[in-house]
Amino acid sequence: MRIPVFFLLLTISLPAPASGLPEALGNALAKAGIPSNHAGIYAREVSEKNPLISWHAEEPMSPASTMKLVTTYAALSLLGPAHAWKTEAYIPGRIENGILKGPLILKGYGDPKLDIGRLWLFVNDLRARGLKEIEGGLVFDRRYFQVSGDPGKFDGKPYRPYNALPDALLVNFEANSIRIVPDGDSVRLIALPDFPSLSVSNHLKSAAGPCGDWEDGIAEQIASDGKSAKLALSGQFPASCGEKEDEIAAYDHSEYLFQLFSKLWSESGGKIEGGWHEGAVPPDAKLLAATRSAPLSSLVTDMNKYSNNVMARQIFLTLGALKSTPATEESARAQVRTWLEEKGLSFPELVLDNGSGLSREAAISPMHLGQLLLDAYAGPLMPTFFSSLPIAGIDGTMKKRLGKTQVKGRAYIKTGSLENVRAIAGLVQAKSGKRFVVVCIVEDPGAKKAKHFEDALLEWIEQNG
Repeated sequence: MRIPVFFLLLTISLPAPASGLPEALGNALAKAGIPSNHAGIYAREVSEKNPLISWHAEEPMSPASTMKLVTTYAALSLLGPAHAWKTEAYIPGRIENGILKGPLILKGYGDPKLDIGRLWLFVNDLRARGLKEIEGGLVFDRRYFQVSGDPGKFDGKPYRPYNALPDALLVNFEANSIRIVPDGDSVRLIALPDFPSLSVSNHLKSAAGPCGDWEDGIAEQIASDGKSAKLALSGQFPASCGEKEDEIAAYDHSEYLFQLFSKLWSESGGKIEGGWHEGAVPPDAKLLAATRSAPLSSLVTDMNKYSNNVMARQIFLTLGALKSTPATEESARAQVRTWLEEKGLSFPELVLDNGSGLSREAAISPMHLGQLLLDAYAGPLMPTFFSSLPIAGIDGTMKKRLGKTQVKGRAYIKTGSLENVRAIAGLVQAKSGKRFVVVCIVEDPGAKKAKHFEDALLEWIEQNG
């Protein structure tokens, strides 16, 4: 097979150190094999007018998950840190002797984290209010959001939970978790929640050796019609890994909610007859109960520490609902742009797309993302905003990075990665006591190798800032 000259050149030479950068960083960038013009860097002390580093900082680049910082700041500013989402249950008639002759109507407002635990509590709240049997099935009012699309559009993996489309009645991220459990010479699979319509075939074999990249040793096959799903796992699973989890999101929105609610309802001792359909809450319906989410300040921490794309899209669409309902991604983008203009932040190159950064269209320059961080630092939301970010060497996506360096505990950094893209953005406290916002975006086929350069950049700022 003929190897293109371009790839031959990559294997025999490294880019020269980038002029205009501190020598140590130029050398680190070259060592990573990243051409200097494929990196954008902006670092600035929070009280200074001039940047410490500005390298290709004005060029629009793909921010990956660091785009969540725009969504976070906009949400904290426009909704407020105490904002919470409600999910309501209505009945169109009376409950007689514990029996509801009509349907139970669930109405959602886009809760970013209505998980199985809270749904279980909600079910038991309804049971405690005297509801034993539902004879008219379930009605889902999900009109607060209007979203359409292909969940596999981004990377061709429609059954991955991170690709789940946002929804006004999103529950448990629409995920079924498959727990992989070593059991002597064999491997067990445990599905949670375990739907009757979910078939799991186990062809895994226990293997010796280190855990390493255990996912690479497993082949996964998924088939789904939206109402039922089949999963088959085969390959080798190292026993040294202990328990691990795989997750799939293979059901349609309403079908997943119906199956999960029905399962929890039956397990609580209740009975339900009839299926489901989507519709609106009638004007004369009675509110029976409601559940509320944790406050936004807590949810953005969950979102940013572990870079949850679905939560980001839910929060982003909620911003669109401030402008009009049903909320759309277009109304959310318009709301954020208006907010930026009112703050005097002009980012003409900004492309928000879905607000999560899981996008090939999203774009912002390192300089403007840095200016957003500076604005957040100077305002009253500073503690809430920056405490939502992973801490170097401590937690989240930065837990295993820089733990043996002076940067540990001194940098609050949102990470981002897509194929051919790596990014970091956040706040670093130097040993001098000064604080610096920092943004680094790398767009290159070898972007995976940029991790060590990012760490070198944070160490350099901590030592020299």
